[in-house]
Amino acid sequence: MRILQVTPTYPPAWSYGGISRAVYEITKELSKRGHDVEVWTSDALDLHSRVKSVNALTVKAGAKVRYFKNLSFALTRMLNIHITPGMVTFAKGELRDFDVVHLHGARIFQSLAVYPYAKKYGVPYVFQAHGSLPKIMAKQRLKWVYDVSFGYRLLRDASKVIALSRLEAEQYRGMGMHASLKSSLL
Repeated sequence: MRILQVTPTYPPAWSYGGISRAVYEITKELSKRGHDVEVWTSDALDLHSRVKSVNALTVKAGAKVRYFKNLSFALTRMLNIHITPGMVTFAKGELRDFDVVHLHGARIFQSLAVYPYAKKYGVPYVFQAHGSLPKIMAKQRLKWVYDVSFGYRLLRDASKVIALSRLEAEQYRGMGMHASLKSSLL
């Protein structure tokens, strides 16, 4: 199966922690199981520097990785947003070649770059919030605007969502996901 992982950051951007590490481990395991995995991510290495191989395919954890240029480190530092306009252009031409897409993290530019083309080309996608659904932290109004403009639709159109806990499953339900949503606890 040809799988696309879409994430705001990916190793060697270890300083970003959680999602980067989780996507790396998922990617490594999918590759071990024989899947053809590709990762699309920003070129952010940390808050001040970039990964060198922008738009070139690199191999990490048994998968091809494509790093797209992050438009503004100022936005990354202020709002933790990685804007990668090149990913939009790439999605237009390349997304239809994948069997499934896995979107990582709520309220990220990369999901907005890929989502419309997954829908247009009929490529199913899985959404995993990684604990980023609640609007209880900073920027509550911005999160609400994002959810009303894009977030609810992105979740509603997902083929599946992954909840890592009962609490996260409840958060998905709170955003309008189907009432039969169940979490699998490991």
